[in-house]
Amino acid sequence: MSENLLETLSVLILLSSFVLMANKRISSYIKSFRIQSMLIALAAGVMGVRSLSDEGRWDILIVCILIVVLKVIYIPGLLNRTYASVRYKVEKDFILNIPILVLVCCGLVVFSYFTLATIDGSSQGMSNMQLVNSVSVIWIGLFFMISRKKALGQIIGFLVIENGLYITAMLATQGMPFIVDLGIFIDLVTFVLIMGMLTFRINDQFDSIDTDQLNNLKG
Repeated sequence: MSENLLETLSVLILLSSFVLMANKRISSYIKSFRIQSMLIALAAGVMGVRSLSDEGRWDILIVCILIVVLKVIYIPGLLNRTYASVRYKVEKDFILNIPILVLVCCGLVVFSYFTLATIDGSSQGMSNMQLVNSVSVIWIGLFFMISRKKALGQIIGFLVIENGLYITAMLATQGMPFIVDLGIFIDLVTFVLIMGMLTFRINDQFDSIDTDQLNNLKG
């Protein structure tokens, strides 16, 4: 039962990446990232309940709470405050048209499927569908990051990459050691804080958060 639920959640996490790619505004990016993080927290909760009943382990449930606190509440809130503080104009934030971007994402999923078709993850408790979906989130996050012009969009792209890496590792290992999870979360918060300050600096210097403006620094 829990295995079927995890497969369903992996599909929903992948679909949330498509929704993110189809959005046009930074506020929608943040909402999509929050929804994706909620789904990952739910997957961690399912694994945590199973781990508690089978092995008496509490650490995965603690990780589930940390995901909710950091990725569902704190980081989206921080990004919303950063977004509200910069002088943002409604501009085209993406390089290609949305339908083309979504089609490329479909191609990335197909690429992941054929690349990973020969890998059997069931021996580690991870089905091939879960593996393909999780790795596809990584590719889509990377493509999202390079297809956006605004600094905040690129930050969210990096966070989606991290979500993909985390859900892949979590499903493959059936829960990483708690100290590893804690180190990942600390690094993630540090990255968001640093990139938030960098966004302020870009806006102060160029009156925009478009990273293309950094080309003006060339001598």
